[in-house]
Amino acid sequence: MQTSSERVKLSAKDGWLLCPRCGRGKVLRLNPETRARSLTVYCKLCGKESIVNIDECLCHRACAT
Repeated sequence: MQTSSERVKLSAKDGWLLCPRCGRGKVLRLNPETRARSLTVYCKLCGKESIVNIDECLCHRACAT
């Protein structure tokens, strides 16, 4: 799998992390104490994987599977 160096700010709505690619899919339930680095999340709506860093609120986009 190839990864790109593009970084995107993460967005959340109603306690859910939204897909960094399409912005529509809920990919992860967030609590105030949630911490993660290099976590791979998958969006069922767009079918893309992303590697997220919740500690820094950044996303490193990964190639589609």
